[in-house]
Amino acid sequence: MQIKLANANENIEQEQKAKRKEAMSDVALARSLVRDIGGPGRVNEVLYAAYRRLRKMFPHEHDDLSQWTETRLRGWWYGTSKHVYHWQMVELFQAAAKAKEERELIAAARREHAEFIKKTSNLAALLERSDAAQMGHQA
Repeated sequence: MQIKLANANENIEQEQKAKRKEAMSDVALARSLVRDIGGPGRVNEVLYAAYRRLRKMFPHEHDDLSQWTETRLRGWWYGTSKHVYHWQMVELFQAAAKAKEERELIAAARREHAEFIKKTSNLAALLERSDAAQMGHQA
């Protein structure tokens, strides 16, 4: 009888651990999305940047309970919060997608600017050489 009770207790504990792992996977995903939204940097900078972006994109002015707070983001970051609501996950995904898109646009603009600088410096060097050649012919 005691063996059956011990096995039953083990099964219950394993089920509870599995449920906790599932709940933590949502929190872990939320943490990852917060990192994507906030970008690179120190933890406080990442959290504040993510908070500003989420607050700007989703103000929830008429619903105090749905407003984005730094405390909520910190809870996911440090694993003290045990759940993430569906609407929060949807908004996190949207904000992360927009942040990724903006970073890609910035990277493309930087590449384009670097190409422009390279072309203009090459043209300036060519102009200097042609000016020097013309000055050599005049003398």
